[in-house]
Amino acid sequence: MANLDAPLNTTPYDEEELNHFEKLLRKELEETKEEKANIKESLDNLQDNSNDESSAAAHHQGDIGSDEDEREKFLIMLRKQDEKLDEITAALDRIELGTYGICEDTGDKIQKERLEAIPYARFSVKAKQNQEE
Repeated sequence: MANLDAPLNTTPYDEEELNHFEKLLRKELEETKEEKANIKESLDNLQDNSNDESSAAAHHQGDIGSDEDEREKFLIMLRKQDEKLDEITAALDRIELGTYGICEDTGDKIQKERLEAIPYARFSVKAKQNQEE
């Protein structure tokens, strides 16, 4: 009977290449965490600045709207960073499972050049183009 917990080892990349991609992913993970921390700090500073005034009546309506727009931008940026962290973590899991570098749509090999640019890519260029059409 097959061990369902055993890695699939269907990755088209050898151990040296996988180590390279794992390093890229870990670097990307740290940079993304740092970027997320910077965005959170900016959001906190914006909140602190808007709380500095003694009352909401002291704020000009245009300033309140601008602050809300900025706050919304920071929240969107935080959500995108969270999504990116999830993608990076999933890619690291795929390396561990032996399925890294395989397009989730077509089952074909994801081009090495694509993985160099976006090491957490889940789809080949062709599959991504088909999704966008």
